[in-house]
Amino acid sequence: HLADLFLKMIKGSITEEERDELEEASVLQDIAHMPARVKCAVLGWHTMQELLKTEEK
Repeated sequence: HLADLFLKMIKGSITEEERDELEEASVLQDIAHMPARVKCAVLGWHTMQELLKTEEK
Protein backbone atom coordinates (compact mmCIF):
# COMPACT_ATOMS: atom_id res chain seq x y z
CA HIS A 1 0.00 0.00 0.00
CA LEU A 2 2.76 2.49 0.87
CA ALA A 3 4.62 1.76 -2.35
CA ASP A 4 1.47 2.49 -4.34
CA LEU A 5 0.99 5.75 -2.44
CA PHE A 6 4.60 6.75 -3.04
CA LEU A 7 4.35 6.10 -6.77
CA LYS A 8 1.05 7.97 -6.87
CA MET A 9 2.73 10.90 -5.11
CA ILE A 10 5.55 10.98 -7.63
CA LYS A 11 2.97 11.12 -10.42
CA GLY A 12 1.38 14.09 -8.67
CA SER A 13 -2.01 12.50 -8.06
CA ILE A 14 -2.12 12.11 -4.28
CA THR A 15 -4.42 13.61 -1.69
CA GLU A 16 -3.20 15.41 1.41
CA GLU A 17 -4.38 12.53 3.62
CA GLU A 18 -2.52 9.97 1.50
CA ARG A 19 0.63 12.10 1.66
CA ASP A 20 0.38 12.17 5.44
CA GLU A 21 0.35 8.34 5.44
CA LEU A 22 3.76 8.37 3.78
CA GLU A 23 5.25 10.21 6.76
CA GLU A 24 8.98 10.79 6.13
CA ALA A 25 8.84 9.55 2.54
CA SER A 26 6.63 12.52 1.69
CA VAL A 27 9.70 14.78 1.69
CA LEU A 28 10.45 13.36 -1.77
CA GLN A 29 7.25 14.83 -3.20
CA ASP A 30 9.12 17.49 -5.17
CA ILE A 31 11.02 14.80 -7.07
CA ALA A 32 8.03 14.79 -9.44
CA HIS A 33 9.29 18.15 -10.74
CA MET A 34 12.73 16.70 -11.54
CA PRO A 35 12.24 14.14 -14.33
CA ALA A 36 15.89 13.10 -14.28
CA ARG A 37 15.53 12.02 -10.64
CA VAL A 38 12.18 10.19 -10.83
CA LYS A 39 13.68 6.86 -11.94
CA CYS A 40 16.15 6.91 -9.05
CA ALA A 41 13.44 7.82 -6.55
CA VAL A 42 11.07 5.04 -7.60
CA LEU A 43 13.60 2.25 -8.18
CA GLY A 44 13.59 1.02 -4.59
CA TRP A 45 9.79 1.15 -4.38
CA HIS A 46 9.38 -0.84 -7.61
CA THR A 47 11.92 -3.38 -6.37
CA MET A 48 10.09 -3.76 -3.07
CA GLN A 49 6.79 -4.31 -4.89
CA GLU A 50 8.33 -7.02 -7.07
CA LEU A 51 9.86 -8.76 -4.06
CA LEU A 52 6.53 -8.74 -2.24
CA LYS A 53 4.77 -10.16 -5.31
CA THR A 54 7.38 -12.93 -5.47
CA GLU A 55 6.87 -13.74 -1.78
CA GLU A 56 3.10 -14.04 -2.29
CA LYS A 57 3.52 -16.74 -4.95
